[in-house]
Amino acid sequence: MAAIAPVAAVPARGLPRRASSRASAVPAGGVRLAPPHPRTSSLRDRGGTRYPSYDDVRRSVRTMRFAAASDAPTPPDAAADPAPTPARLDLEGDELVLVVGGAGRVGARVVRRLASAGARCRVLTRDPSSKAATALRDACPPGTVELARGDVTEPGTNGDAALAAALVGCTHVVACFGAQRISKIGDILGLGAPETNDVTHPAAVNFRGVARLATAAADAGTVRRFVRVTGMSVGYHPADPIAVLLNAVLSMTIKWQLRGERAVRACGVPYTVVRPGNLLDTPRPPGSVVLVGHGDAKVPAGKVSRDDVAEVISVATFAKNCQNATVGVAGAPAPTGGIASQMAWDPARGMHYVAMEHEECVREGVDVAAMLEGVEADVGELRERRHFPFVAAFVAALFGAATLATAGLVAAARALLKL
Repeated sequence: MAAIAPVAAVPARGLPRRASSRASAVPAGGVRLAPPHPRTSSLRDRGGTRYPSYDDVRRSVRTMRFAAASDAPTPPDAAADPAPTPARLDLEGDELVLVVGGAGRVGARVVRRLASAGARCRVLTRDPSSKAATALRDACPPGTVELARGDVTEPGTNGDAALAAALVGCTHVVACFGAQRISKIGDILGLGAPETNDVTHPAAVNFRGVARLATAAADAGTVRRFVRVTGMSVGYHPADPIAVLLNAVLSMTIKWQLRGERAVRACGVPYTVVRPGNLLDTPRPPGSVVLVGHGDAKVPAGKVSRDDVAEVISVATFAKNCQNATVGVAGAPAPTGGIASQMAWDPARGMHYVAMEHEECVREGVDVAAMLEGVEADVGELRERRHFPFVAAFVAALFGAATLATAGLVAAARALLKL
């Protein structure tokens, strides 16, 4: 009988390999086959050479599919990662930056970064005597941070006067505040006009508050750049599953964030919009990368450290090529090789994930400032989008499913009672 030839390993394109103490390491340029199934015997010849079984080959093909999703080299060891060197900010010497939301988790990082680079900061907060605000001021170099009282949601002459006073002499504004309010039944049914009567609603904060601040910045006459921080999902299509879910759960937050961005563009002051993905409070995980895109490019909304987001905001605030530009920033646990997994839906398969290539203007790496050098100004206007019909359809589907499930439970209970 003719000898059976062993199955050759199919080369992978740069599959990241984890260190392992096992002897069966991945050969150079090859793919390690999955271990044999405990119930499946493997074929061996008389010399003892083991040949892959059917299950082995099936699992190896599955492995190669994941291997093909990455062209990146093996990530460096965590202990070997050098501490990132802060990029030089393009300061002109007279900067006074008003940071609204400067006492928050992202805003405080931005203030510390700007102050350490030599820029003066003024933090607008509802309570300048709060522990968070005073601790931030004391943690920065003396004389670099001052505190001012104000609230973008405060209407009338008092609120306008507070904003005008806070903007005196400011050259830049960084607005990194926002509302995340859990939806109520009135938000879906349109009862009671919560977007008008509730000051914690995203309409009051993410839209009207931003518009009021942008108008005051334009009236100040000294502001050279208005920076607004929103979220990655603002650029998603209204029918995107993530956008629908966030709108349904968080009081149509994406709709109001989008209107806030439109108000910033319309105020007449040069702008920069930063849209981060899911935020991490910890530093960037070892071996992970940062993804930066601009304009309408869809950046996968992976988890990104608030430190990296603050660095993007700080550099983009003064970078000339980031003027009138929209910057998306996210993270990935390992180099992606230009391919990402994206949630999709179709009637045949339902909700599932598909592999998508990154758009050409999306870069990935560890040097945030270098990646920002490729950012270009926005082209075209930012248009209003209809989010509510997709949210209404989603809620109706949930209600219908709940109704059918309840009817099924009632029918089952009645059937049991008849036994």
